[in-house]
Amino acid sequence: MIPSEKKKLVLIASVIAAHWTVAMSMVFINKSLVSGRAPHSDISVFLVWVQNIIGISILILMSFMSSFFKFSWDRPGFDPANLLHPDMIMASVTFTGTLVFNNLMLKYISVAFYQVARSLTLIFVISLSVVILREKITSKVILSCFFIIMGFYIGVDNEILSNGVHLIGVVYAIIASLLAALCGIFFKRIQKNRQLSSVQLTFNNCLISTLGLTPLIFTTSQLDNFFSSSMSDDVTVRMLLLLSGAMSLSMGWLSALQISLTSPLTHNISINAKSVFQTVLAVMWSGESRAWVWWLGNGLVMAGIATYTANKLSFSNTPACNIDVEIPEPADVPLGSVRSNRDK
Repeated sequence: MIPSEKKKLVLIASVIAAHWTVAMSMVFINKSLVSGRAPHSDISVFLVWVQNIIGISILILMSFMSSFFKFSWDRPGFDPANLLHPDMIMASVTFTGTLVFNNLMLKYISVAFYQVARSLTLIFVISLSVVILREKITSKVILSCFFIIMGFYIGVDNEILSNGVHLIGVVYAIIASLLAALCGIFFKRIQKNRQLSSVQLTFNNCLISTLGLTPLIFTTSQLDNFFSSSMSDDVTVRMLLLLSGAMSLSMGWLSALQISLTSPLTHNISINAKSVFQTVLAVMWSGESRAWVWWLGNGLVMAGIATYTANKLSFSNTPACNIDVEIPEPADVPLGSVRSNRDK
């Protein structure tokens, strides 16, 4: 192996490892904030609002620093025409809804159940791609949907029987999955129609989300809930909020970098492999034992995802015969899915 190839492999491995670390940390941090440190206070909207403000602040700070340190990057700007574009607004609304319902879901489910709970995202992506984007569907795609639905049913049934999940948490998971699927489609359309840079789209998305959530922060009393609780004086909570906002942006850039070094398909495979590792890690961390039926549900979900991935790989040269819409993770939407669609 020549040195240049070895360096590239090391770079790819480093990026994947960094993405795994940040993505899993985000899930555990959000779980701690909405459940562990706020068991009786709902701060799901407040958390997304703060993370968006932190994201905007980081982007503005980087723009300011680029003037002094002369590093090259796409500076975001304020463009009302792009901000008010219907697809941009819908992308931001569904993105925000995904994060809010994802946080609500984490309040009522375990991290170990996260992969199964959010597995219906792929089902909604396929269904909406057929209905909205007029994509064709194959027998392998139908088979993958069958595996995922069966795995979801078995996993939810076993989790409810073992009192590991509240039914409302499952409802929130389904809503989050639907919004995530819609979000990916709207981001694909806005990127196709407007050809904006990933940084600009991220800035627009965070800005619209922040403005849209501001009235809800007051009408739902979540701002009061936070400042009237012990969390407002907890230095650890403040650090976790700041860290989660920075990680949200970092995941986007790491996703874009991984896709540029490999491919969108490799990125999706990496995400699913990360989810398996995250599930095993969460079970080990909690010290709980899980029944074989629970693992069967997880296995069927992964079998469905693997079947879908294999189908994409088989038809990679004939996109008209295959559903080819990116499946973003909640925090990957701003940069990861946008960059992947542009780099295809």
